[in-house]
Amino acid sequence: MATTIFYTIQDADGDQSVVSIPVAFVDTLDGAGLAYAVGYGWPIINALVSGQLINAGITIEMDIAGYTNAAADVLSDVQEKAEFVYRAVGGFIKRISLPTFVETFFTASGAGKEVDVTQSQVTAFNTLITGGFHEALVSTDPLTPTTDHGEDIVTFIKGHQAWGKNRR
Repeated sequence: MATTIFYTIQDADGDQSVVSIPVAFVDTLDGAGLAYAVGYGWPIINALVSGQLINAGITIEMDIAGYTNAAADVLSDVQEKAEFVYRAVGGFIKRISLPTFVETFFTASGAGKEVDVTQSQVTAFNTLITGGFHEALVSTDPLTPTTDHGEDIVTFIKGHQAWGKNRR
């Protein structure tokens, strides 16, 4: 299993660039160990750059062989998206887009522009986002989705059709 340590560095003009360093994941590392590894690397990189560190972190790549689709549907298109809008504890809005969204999960069996919240699959997704990713192997506490401000997402507001990167 692999992971990536990343550092986002900003220049004097406000432009940002991400330094990504793939590393082998060691199963014995916990959250504190992962945080230590990210912190360990920054002074070494900082000596080589003149920009400002904006954020840093770690991603974890998983073996997905056991839970992927066999192939993309013939009609799937990453530009055809559903955007889900949520509200967090402090009032901030969080938007999550799902590319290649199944058209029949829009209202009117795909003819409408809003996500059909009566569909069980849509309800399950909203519950996942507002209730958390449960991992009962170690803890009964779910991994709770948050906003970029670190606030728990608590309320589904709406879902609608979204096209491409900038179209609606």
